[in-house]
Amino acid sequence: MYCGDLTQSFKEYLKAKGIKCVCQFEDNEDIDVINTSVVKKQICNITEFHIKTLGYTGYMNKRLDNNIGKVVEQYKIYVKRLSKQLNNFKKSGSSNKFENLVLKYGDIYLDRANKCINMINNNNYIDLILRSMKRTEMCLGNTYFNNLRKMNSLEIINIDNCCYNMVEMDLFNLLTKIKRRGIDIDFSSCIKDFCDLESLDINSFNFALSMISYPYEFVKCCNRYREGIKKWTTEQYTEKLQKAMIADGDSLI
Repeated sequence: MYCGDLTQSFKEYLKAKGIKCVCQFEDNEDIDVINTSVVKKQICNITEFHIKTLGYTGYMNKRLDNNIGKVVEQYKIYVKRLSKQLNNFKKSGSSNKFENLVLKYGDIYLDRANKCINMINNNNYIDLILRSMKRTEMCLGNTYFNNLRKMNSLEIINIDNCCYNMVEMDLFNLLTKIKRRGIDIDFSSCIKDFCDLESLDINSFNFALSMISYPYEFVKCCNRYREGIKKWTTEQYTEKLQKAMIADGDSLI
């Protein structure tokens, strides 16, 4: 049965590595409670995928995208935009509830975002990129429980988001989704386990911790307001921003 836009050669490569591409999970058991233990088991699945695909340079339906560093650079741009937006509000004064809320909490979230970026830069970020490029690391992209699992072998439903990237980004994708859903786990312990399994050092640990702490939802909402792409009312933007602050949770650094 055909399961996605993949060439036969790539599916055969994964199969040879003990990874099964499936259309859906048969006899799927829903995870009732996501806790630290459950997340750590998924981290083992992620690292197994990384180890088995390390160094792949072939083709899928197209050349694999190279996304190394893209998210961090995007986060840096968002920080600059938020800073400029906040300064404009301070100069001209707020004109509605949304802008009042940004003025009230903007500096806090801007400081938090800058702290995350600074911590990334101060922990040999360039060396992490060079390591990823040298080893030709591949990321799955969607590492959540509904896309990746381990039965007798690794099973993956959708690998369309496979790309060349730092392996830390697959951990980031998993833990960020969990954190934004307000699920309480031991993030530091999970990151440590990942780094141990992947033979990564403290720089990778601090990178992951910083990325997960970045207040993406708050910054994204402010950016949407600035661009005006979403045709939301002021009340809707205000509600979105309030939800964003809840989703971002507390910083881990």
